[in-house]
This record gives sequence, structure tokens and C-alpha cells, in this order.
Amino acid sequence: MLLLRPNLIKSTWFAAFALLLAAIWPARPVLAQAADPFAFSGIMVDVSSTDLAKARDQALLDGQRQAYQQLMQRLAAPADWPRIPKLSDQDLQDLVLDVGIDQEKHSTVRYLASLSVRFKPEAVRRLLRTAGIAYAEWRGRPVAVLPVYMADSGPVLFDGANPWRDAWQSGAAQGIVPLAVPPAPAAPAPGQPPDALLSAGTVALAAPETLAAIGQRYDTPDVLVAVATPHPLPGNQLRVDLQLAGIGPVAGAQSGTSSVTGQTNEPLDAVMRRAVTQLAARINDAWKAGNTLEYGQSSDLAVDVPLNGALADWTALRQRLVRATAVRGYDIVALSRGKAQLLLHVVGDQSRLEQILAQNGLILTAPAPPGGTWTLTLAGGS
Repeated sequence: MLLLRPNLIKSTWFAAFALLLAAIWPARPVLAQAADPFAFSGIMVDVSSTDLAKARDQALLDGQRQAYQQLMQRLAAPADWPRIPKLSDQDLQDLVLDVGIDQEKHSTVRYLASLSVRFKPEAVRRLLRTAGIAYAEWRGRPVAVLPVYMADSGPVLFDGANPWRDAWQSGAAQGIVPLAVPPAPAAPAPGQPPDALLSAGTVALAAPETLAAIGQRYDTPDVLVAVATPHPLPGNQLRVDLQLAGIGPVAGAQSGTSSVTGQTNEPLDAVMRRAVTQLAARINDAWKAGNTLEYGQSSDLAVDVPLNGALADWTALRQRLVRATAVRGYDIVALSRGKAQLLLHVVGDQSRLEQILAQNGLILTAPAPPGGTWTLTLAGGS
């Protein structure tokens, strides 16, 4: 077995590995980058006081408190919301990175504005650890969302007016889990057929092999097809029926049907934005339920990783480790064609570690007899 020092491996192996991948893998279309989970926009404030300066100062403080509550509810599980730390005005402002005024109106005694607020990530993490509150953070690629709209003329994805796609691209999907609509495929060259993989009819069928091919194209394990069908109701109302199907640890858990009913005279685009908001909240709550961690509880775990001499095995394992939120990092202790020895830096308890690894296609096996080294393998042996 070839043994190398961890720092030497990291300075040589990864550089060579990156060059190899660049040489053999062509560039892929990319999904939009994940939004900053510590940033909020559209915070509405409306404050009146004895003069404009006091109204404005109070409005900015109120906006920061609104954003703080949204931040805590975004990161922490609902069961822990009653324990969210109550901050003084000064402690709150120490947690805030900056405040932006996107729109404002005022009179001599009243101030109205739409604000953007960003928080200091490490200060927020420290606050939650000190309070003993488990929280979740996203690691890995965005979920690719394919919003198919069932128009009177048939399914529409990229090749026509699609209010359902517009709703997904409006910013209505908020939360930790990044939900991104892929860019429309490029127009085919003269004489060439259109992109069959992303045609509305093909995507609407949500065949697993089709979704797997889409995931490979956009370099993400999670692909969600969301089909929306509007129905007019008596009393100037609309109902939007949703049919979901997906693959991957996040999207694969969302298969099923649901519906959203609009209020009287509520326009279609508003109903669809509300449907996006509700669906995004459901996805985030489901993901948080299995990924909140006590980050103050940390340890190291040595594991053996069988590689079978396959570069693809090593590539897949590294990608899945990056997505596993319980693994904060790792060192390569030894490496050969048949096996890697890693030292994982983990947070949370053992059962949650095993659960999160399993969600990301990794199996952690206890040593037999006890006292030996744990084994980490790819689920399904691939």
C-alpha cells in the first residue's frame, strides 16, 4: 500500500485530479447558484412617529427584527422556534452585516420601505451553538425544477408562455434548499431537431431515465418535475392542481399530488406564486427534519473506503461527502488503487451521521469485531 502524508496528498492529488477532469469532461450547462441563506429581501416596514428621522430609525430596526425571525425559522426546526434567542437592539445590530433600502416612501411623520437584510454567517452559527439549538445548512448542488404548465393546447415548459415557470423564477421559492429552473435550451441549428430531452411532453411523463439524464446534464442528483394544471371555479376563483415527481434524496421524496385554491378574483400568477411558496416551504421542512445538527458536538471518525481501482468510485464518493452536512471536512490518511483511508471531521451524533450519509448514497458500516475501523461505501456498490 502506498502511504502519503495528508498535506502532500492534498497538494498533489487534487491538482492532478482537477486537471484530469478538465481534460476528459466537457463543460456542462449550469444551474443558478444557491441564494445566500443568510440574506433576505422584500422586508416591508411601515412606521409612524413624531418625526421622520425617528420613524425611519424604528422602521430599519423593525425590518432587521423581521429578517432575524425569518432567519431563525429558516435554519432551525419548528420544535426549537420557542427557544430562539431574544436579542437586544444592540445584539441584533451586531448580528447584521448590512441593510439595503430597495424602495421607500415617506411623509413628515411616516416611513414606508422595502428592505434587504444580510446577516453575518459565523456570528449566526455561534449564536445558535451557544443557545444549544440544532440547525441546518445546505451543501451540494441545487435541485433542478422543471415547471410544466398544462395549457389548453398541451404541456408547456420552455417553448411558449409559461406562468408556472415565471412563478418559479419570481423569487417565491425561499429557504435553505436551492430550487433552480434550468436555463432554456439553445435554439437548434438550422436543419437540426429541437432538444428532445427538455421537451414539455417528455418532461411531463417524468420517466426516471429521463430525469436521470437531465440530472447528469446539469450535474445535480435532484431533479423535480412539477406539473401545474389550472381549473376555473365558480365565484371567480381558480384552483391549481400540482403533480410532482422527482429523483434524488430531496426531489425523490416529493412525488405526489396537491392543489392550491385562489381567493376570489385572485389572478393566476398570484395563485401560482403562492403555490411555489408553499411547495418550497414543504421541501425545506422535509429536508430540515433530517438534517438539523448539533454543530457544537464534533468528533473525528477514521474510515476505510474500498475503491476497486476505479476513478469513478472515488469521484462519486467525494461528491456525496460534500453533500453530507454532517461531514464538515476530511483528511486523506492513505491512498492506493484499492482503498482510501479517510479521517472524517463530523458533527452530531452517530445515528444522525449514518442517516445523513445514507440520504446521500453512502453506507457507514461498523467494524467487526468492535474496535476496528469503520467502512464507508457507495450505496449499491456504485
